[in-house]
Amino acid sequence: MVAAALAAEVARVSLGAYYSDIHPSRALRLAPQSPEALIATAMVDVGRAAANSSAPDRLTFDRLRLAAAAAPLEPEPFLVQGALAEREGDLARAESLLIQARWRNPRSNAARYLLADVWLRQNKIVQGLNEMAVLSRLLPEASVQLVPALSQYAHSPGARDKLAGILQQNPQLKRPLLNALAADPANAELVLALAGADSRSADPAANSWKARMLNGFVSRGNYGQAYGLWRNFAGLPGNASPLIFNGEFKSSSAPPPFNWSYSSSSAGFAEPENGRLRVLFYGREQATLASQMLLLVPGAYRFDAPFGGTAIGGALTWTLSCINGAKQLMQFDLSKAAGGQFEVPADCPAQTLTLTGNLLDMPRDSDVQIGPARIQRAGA
Repeated sequence: MVAAALAAEVARVSLGAYYSDIHPSRALRLAPQSPEALIATAMVDVGRAAANSSAPDRLTFDRLRLAAAAAPLEPEPFLVQGALAEREGDLARAESLLIQARWRNPRSNAARYLLADVWLRQNKIVQGLNEMAVLSRLLPEASVQLVPALSQYAHSPGARDKLAGILQQNPQLKRPLLNALAADPANAELVLALAGADSRSADPAANSWKARMLNGFVSRGNYGQAYGLWRNFAGLPGNASPLIFNGEFKSSSAPPPFNWSYSSSSAGFAEPENGRLRVLFYGREQATLASQMLLLVPGAYRFDAPFGGTAIGGALTWTLSCINGAKQLMQFDLSKAAGGQFEVPADCPAQTLTLTGNLLDMPRDSDVQIGPARIQRAGA
């Protein structure tokens, strides 16, 4: 009889644990003292209260207290009490309770998120950001929410060293933060300090923040500063200053705009191939296929870009213009010429060299291999 009674009790509690996830109220009826059933039912009540913007009722708190007494290692009672304490403005009590919840379940997203929020509201910035950084590892989509907070904190006195420590422990946050900070050229020094070896990384994923920073300087007309940064990214020797970069169209980790930018779309594509530029263009729509920014000083020059393959007349055009678009310096049909002469005036501090695919009345495919591309001073 004792064995049968014990078996029945075990079965009842087991069923309570089973139903606590799928049917909390039934679990509570089966096992009213089961911690799992008490917690599951209480959390349902908490959810309803939150949806109505109200506090849980006394019965819910009674269930949480019973669950905490029966299963002191469960985090939910501390989590709920901590969240309510934070809502009521009692941040010290909320901090204590949420630390207990986190200790009981270090992988609790809710505990870490609420604790980080409490610390940030208490102006414990580094602790809050570190907690959010851990959360971003548990919940990768949280990284998106953390980056703006990190960006704002980056401008605080003494933040650089602390941010470096956070990024060292949480490398997944590094490039999103660099990308956010790079939007403002005023952050250049900070971005480079935080980037460290990433500024010379050959990983194409690193080019996003580099291109954003360079484009920020270019958009403000600071071409010299942009080029100086780009040389650092590209690893160019101090005495190297080519009139055109990578005219052999080699694979390179150097980012645009002072290296080639290539396009691939429904219009066609341009990509490096065996030391030349392979271009396949269908003639069905207008498209920029390749481009590079130049910083040619005033004077006369010649551009050459020999090609092989099939080029339909009028389909592919080389154009050189001042970067502000006010003045076109050179244009020629690739099918009719392999180069042309041009002159850079004094009021044209930066230029854009572009290979354009043109919409044709009767579309036909152009398939060419271009290169090497060269720019020389006229008479050189």
